[in-house]
Amino acid sequence: MYLKRIKVRNFKSFAGATEIPFQPGFTGVAGPNGMGKSNISDAILFV
Repeated sequence: MYLKRIKVRNFKSFAGATEIPFQPGFTGVAGPNGMGKSNISDAILFV
């Protein structure tokens, strides 16, 4: 399965509407602690 993007609205730490695109191949998510990196995987698992 290939995910093109994730759209979330008011989901956990993402206020308002947020779209997160994924490019073909390997996509990494990096950032400081508390910025919602694990919330992206939670959004995928929620569906």
